Amino acid sequence: MFDFRRVFGVCVAIVMLAGCGGSQPMTGAPSTGIQPSTRSPQKAIKGYYLATFTTVVGSGPSSFCLAFTPSGAWSSSGSGGLSGTYLTSGKELYASAIWLPSPAVILSLQGSVNAKQGSGTFILSAGNGNVNGGGTFAMTGKQNKSCS
Repeated sequence: MFDFRRVFGVCVAIVMLAGCGGSQPMTGAPSTGIQPSTRSPQKAIKGYYLATFTTVVGSGPSSFCLAFTPSGAWSSSGSGGLSGTYLTSGKELYASAIWLPSPAVILSLQGSVNAKQGSGTFILSAGNGNVNGGGTFAMTGKQNKSCS
């Protein structure tokens, strides 16, 4: 049997809940006990790192001199042809780049890093998504404008 009062009550509840979403006008001064949340700024890494790659699966690079800029770009110095972007979250590094041998290869890094060193895992994949290799990497920060 159809209970009109129950259906009407459910409809009213849904309309009231829908009205609670979105921004509400502020009618008074904010409470002094609550502080607005702020995002801590992400710390970019910068400088040159000598990175050594240990291939565990497939084929992969052996070592590169990697240059990281505060703007979030990174590349290999020299003739490697590697360039991409990265971000950090705390001490965690997430980076990807395209390496331009023929055919092009995508290199992805994930691990921990600071101004002196870093380590983690890497994956090499082709432009079509096939994984070609992977393993671990270790980086050592350098002070000068090269890895020598």
